[in-house]
Amino acid sequence: MTQPENPRKPAGEILKYSGMAFQMAVYLVAGWWLGSFADRYLNTAKPYFSLAFAVLFLSAYFVKLIRDLSKK
Repeated sequence: MTQPENPRKPAGEILKYSGMAFQMAVYLVAGWWLGSFADRYLNTAKPYFSLAFAVLFLSAYFVKLIRDLSKK
């Protein structure tokens, strides 16, 4: 007699994906913070550097994520 498959995912899998979400948030906040520092330093009228650095850091995270996931 075979046992039915467990539909629940292992805890390690859940922690891996929640860690990825946390890393993405950290990259986004770090980019925004660095950009806001550049905006204040250069005295820009609008948050151009904040947006640019946030997008740049988020793009870098997605490149890292794709490389990490393609290794498996």
